Amino acid sequence: MSKGLETQAVNKITLQGKLLDVQFGSGKLPNGGQPYERATATIRVKQTYGGKEEVSEIPVGFFATEFTKKGGPNPAWKTIQDLKTFKTMQNDGAEADTVRVTGATLAENSFPTRTGNVVSGWQIRGSFINKANATDAASFNTEIFILSMDDELDREGDPTGRMVIQGGIVQYGGGFDIVNFIVEDPDTKNYISRHWEVHKTLNVMGRIRVTSTEITPVATTNSGWGEAIPEGPTTRLVRELIITTGDDEPREDEFGYDPGEMNKAFRAHKAKIEQMQIDAQNRANKAAVKTAPQKEDLGWEY
Repeated sequence: MSKGLETQAVNKITLQGKLLDVQFGSGKLPNGGQPYERATATIRVKQTYGGKEEVSEIPVGFFATEFTKKGGPNPAWKTIQDLKTFKTMQNDGAEADTVRVTGATLAENSFPTRTGNVVSGWQIRGSFINKANATDAASFNTEIFILSMDDELDREGDPTGRMVIQGGIVQYGGGFDIVNFIVEDPDTKNYISRHWEVHKTLNVMGRIRVTSTEITPVATTNSGWGEAIPEGPTTRLVRELIITTGDDEPREDEFGYDPGEMNKAFRAHKAKIEQMQIDAQNRANKAAVKTAPQKEDLGWEY
């Protein structure tokens, strides 16, 4: 029998490396709720991929209330308290702690911007973090329902040679997230193109990449005379989930997610994002009206 939204997908993150930085926050749940604390820990990970060493700086979010729903002490709360004592590269340099994140999962991260757009990406949510003598690693093992498999295009609309796989992930409690994965190795892309299918279920595994790339614009001028003034370099953040392996073939229908259930979840997700877009645009329009400059008579006319 096919699986539905009541069955949470396999969703495992392996993350080990140097603790680069931690940001903390706190508050209280609405309606007189109990205190909570949150933390974002950034882990620096060195790993070799495609014969090249990459250094990623990967943020992980932690959130915990002081007590569990049954009123007992919350172990995740203690994790955040312990994290406050860890040494970071930002504050302690070479003495920074090596850490291992456990109970971490991959999730969608879609949010509105002030300009009225909706940005969609992904995030990592952690449960626990401990000091560890461990080799650097940043990888995912995620069960997805394939929504699409397309060639990646650059800003000019030309193929990059890579593939984008859009996967649906069934979360705890019946949530449905959509996350994009990248396939860049030509042999891996060739195998997937021949053996994987859309609207099928399988496990994907690979590397987590969060790097910064410096881009130096080419000097240009809008005039037909004079010397073009070069612009300074800008930094582009690259956040990618690189598929390096996975199931040989998609699951048989009785062992995968039901396409009908996934279609309902997809349409509900699409409606939610569209409403988020409308709300964001309305807020941006209201803000523009409030801040619109008043026309001033400068007295140029006789």
